[in-house]
Amino acid sequence: MDIQQKLQQLLDKQEITEVIHRHARSLDRMDGELMKSTYWEDAIEEHQDPIYPELFFYYDNAHQFVEPAMEGFKALKVTQHRISNVLIEVDGDRATAESYVWAYHVHQEDGVDKEGILGGRHFYKFERRSGVWKMIHRLTAFDWNQNLDATAMWSEEFNPKYLGQRDHSDPSYDYIKA
Repeated sequence: MDIQQKLQQLLDKQEITEVIHRHARSLDRMDGELMKSTYWEDAIEEHQDPIYPELFFYYDNAHQFVEPAMEGFKALKVTQHRISNVLIEVDGDRATAESYVWAYHVHQEDGVDKEGILGGRHFYKFERRSGVWKMIHRLTAFDWNQNLDATAMWSEEFNPKYLGQRDHSDPSYDYIKA
């Protein structure tokens, strides 16, 4: 592989990594349009909820998945998805990838705030079409989870301006548009 090919492979891997990170951001900011922008229109989303598998299993069109995903996230008070250990293999206009995910959710059960923390991995298939990389398939595999009473404590004097928001009012949109 010559230097030009290596450089192109690095650029492709960086673009794919940014798609993966934008997808995680779309969940935490409840940004359905951003989420759709990470998938091709014919992409497949595939996963099952590890806590309520009978209520939530999905294997179908990713764009159609966005609305029920956003609706489900409304029941959560806080979410944060951390993506790491990204491995990508590029083969021309196709690529496969794996990333680790650590997902933190605050939800209520019987009036008590709970912290649901999930660890797992995402497996992806990507395609480059007209020079743009997007997902054509994403599968989530969970490795562990825990569900505990929430322990967060916030000072009464803490300025809410510095709390993350789950929509376009989040300060991040003043810095990063995508």
